[in-house]
Amino acid sequence: MVKYNYFEKLEKLSELARAAVNLACGGSAMERGQDLSSLRRACDRSVCELEDALFSDFLPPLERDNLAACAHALSRVVDSASELLNHPAVPPSARHNEEGRLCIRLADSLASSVSMLKRIRKPDEIPDVQGFRQLLSEGRCAHTAILAKLHAGSLPRSYAQSIILMGRLRGELSHAFDELVEIMLNNI
Repeated sequence: MVKYNYFEKLEKLSELARAAVNLACGGSAMERGQDLSSLRRACDRSVCELEDALFSDFLPPLERDNLAACAHALSRVVDSASELLNHPAVPPSARHNEEGRLCIRLADSLASSVSMLKRIRKPDEIPDVQGFRQLLSEGRCAHTAILAKLHAGSLPRSYAQSIILMGRLRGELSHAFDELVEIMLNNI
């Protein structure tokens, strides 16, 4: 029997999360035409396959709980991006702002950090936690600036829901990164 490759599955999930964030926060009209529901189905299928392998595998390469938590966190990133993209009250222009660009950078950083997972052996090989936290801090500042514009009346009230959903997406990206770092710290 072929050994299940958890690392490849987590990489696939991180790529799906990256694609969903790109569609929600910066994709052109043509890219948005790409079926986000197919990303969602592929993500669900990958999480189910990973969980099935965790239940049947005697000794997975990493802690079962950590693998499952990271997979579900990446799945929630796809859910949040999908919610932002498909919410009827969110105008398309509300997703293309500084916070959206930072979410794309966070998703890129998360995906590249997940790819490090299969070769990690020493504590100095963990992802750039400070760099990721700096991006999160910039995202919070961008979020605050957009809120200030909304309260000042320079943005229409229809942007309020997009601000909430963008903040939720940034939070899910942060949570997924935290799960990844926990995997790495528990398995060095």
